[in-house]
Amino acid sequence: MRQPSRPATVPASSPSLAAVQQDPTILTGLPLPVILELRRQISHLAADVDAVLYQTMTEPGTRHERSAVEPDRLLTPEAAAAQFGVTRRWLLEHADEIPGVRRLSRKIVRFSERRLARFLDKRPN
Repeated sequence: MRQPSRPATVPASSPSLAAVQQDPTILTGLPLPVILELRRQISHLAADVDAVLYQTMTEPGTRHERSAVEPDRLLTPEAAAAQFGVTRRWLLEHADEIPGVRRLSRKIVRFSERRLARFLDKRPN
């Protein structure tokens, strides 16, 4: 004789990110797996936006207006360390003290070339 099977659990449908942005109170009634899925989507979207932003900022000829003065560049920790004669580790350890630091994500940090130069000029040896 066949035993009755347990009822299948239907996963709660995930609201769209646009719906959550319009009404954040939607989140309060969602089960944990749905919240985690939304968080995963947000992380992937943020990484995609950061990649396009960085590519746009570093590609020559993508700026709509070119001024007579060259715009400030955002440098990777490796490029900034090589240009200013400090170590990558020192830059990352002092990133909170250095003006012009841009944190594109938790792991992606860029340094303003001009502001880093001014900071290092003013710093006692």
